[in-house]
Amino acid sequence: MSNYSDVIIVGLGPTGATLANLLGTFGLSVTVIEAIDETFPLPRATHFDGEIMRVLQSIGLAEEALPFTHVNPGMTFVNLNREVILSWPRPDTVGPHNWHPSYRFHQPALEAVLRKGLDRFAQVSIRTGCELVSVVQSEDGVQAQFIARGKTTPEVVNGQYLIGCDGGRSPVRGILDVPLEDLGSHEKWLVVDLIMNREVEGLTDGTVQFCDPLRPTTYMRCVGQRRRWEFMVMPGDDIEALTSPEGVWGLLSPWLVPGDAQIERAVTYMFHGVIAHPWRRSRVMLAGDAAHQMPPFLGQGLCAGLRDASNLAWKLDWVIKGRASADLLDTYEQERSAHVRATIEHAIEVGEIIQTIDPEQARERDARLGQGPRKMSSLVPRLGAGLHQAEDSSAGFIFAQPILASGVPLDEFVGSNFAVIGDRQLLDSVSPGTRTLWDINGVVRVPDEAQQYLDELNAKAVIIRPDRYILAVANSVEALDHVSTYLPGGDENEHSRRR
Repeated sequence: MSNYSDVIIVGLGPTGATLANLLGTFGLSVTVIEAIDETFPLPRATHFDGEIMRVLQSIGLAEEALPFTHVNPGMTFVNLNREVILSWPRPDTVGPHNWHPSYRFHQPALEAVLRKGLDRFAQVSIRTGCELVSVVQSEDGVQAQFIARGKTTPEVVNGQYLIGCDGGRSPVRGILDVPLEDLGSHEKWLVVDLIMNREVEGLTDGTVQFCDPLRPTTYMRCVGQRRRWEFMVMPGDDIEALTSPEGVWGLLSPWLVPGDAQIERAVTYMFHGVIAHPWRRSRVMLAGDAAHQMPPFLGQGLCAGLRDASNLAWKLDWVIKGRASADLLDTYEQERSAHVRATIEHAIEVGEIIQTIDPEQARERDARLGQGPRKMSSLVPRLGAGLHQAEDSSAGFIFAQPILASGVPLDEFVGSNFAVIGDRQLLDSVSPGTRTLWDINGVVRVPDEAQQYLDELNAKAVIIRPDRYILAVANSVEALDHVSTYLPGGDENEHSRRR
């Protein structure tokens, strides 16, 4: 049996399912190959941010996901004496993305929403219970061979591109023989998920990092009655005893007694930071955990995968439909790898604060951080050099989502298009060549809107991409004419020139 899809996706976790929804929204045909039949029933990732809610909004699933979330008020770091040494408050109001800055979520529920969303697209085929056997590329396309569980005869699907969204042990990455760069932070932790039987006094609505050198510990309020504790595995620990019910309740004893909650799972994980290179070999690319993995201390692991999907999806759409050359796909790793590396490095830095187990070093840390106490703020990395005006300090950052004068959020108005936002007179004064470029690229004009955010950028106009990242800003007609050539259909769209 042989068939064809524009894009083959291996892996139907959050990254693969989001990418499939995005491509389905664009009208592309997709085949998803997934090894397991059902979604994994237990919680894994627990956090995403306002930018990720915008990604879910772009595929029409934000409102469906919202009931399975809890607005996270932030994170507090306390020392051995339970003194606050560092805090990371998150606002309880919506932020610039028009969503809250921080959400806890239940991953099985999110995956169910994403899978159900794929039912909307007749051209998206889901093949669960199928094991990838081989990937073969040619000048004209890529072919994946897989075997359905219980069968012996392989099936084949052909496509233009294949994306490996198949997790940290990625078979696709193995087939490509892509190495992982080790960025450090190899520590084993015990993750304990519970469902509360009753409300217990003293448990905060947010997250607490107990920076206790005797055993660093994390507590987090999750969705509904769910709570999570994470305990660092210490030298000399007996893992079997630690993960037994008696061992787990012993660790939980400062907060709970066995009648307070049910243990849903208790499992050890190795927290580490790695990044693959390259993410692309011709027609095959990597995304999500297949391309990078990070410690959980910033709650950005799943976010990074969904950002990959958002960055890559519109570029695949443009290339497959002939609106841009395949060189556009080179900007995917260039942009995302730098962004991910900055996030991993910051997560490792935060992890070093939490995972200090030497008592003297812990005292030095407390003295250093305890003057205030200090407040953390969210890291907002810039995309690496790619499809944006690299010399412009504002380009490569995500733009806000204001509510327009019409009452419509910016993303709803713009859709999956480029947009130019700014002063009406400036937008009306561009050259005929620029207007033609805008028409070729389907650029949506948004005059006299988002003034607050333009002022913050010290700009009179901004061009944003389909993934809402800033392509360029301008303060004059001449500048707007020039930066418009950075559009994929522009006169200067040789992407290699801007690497």
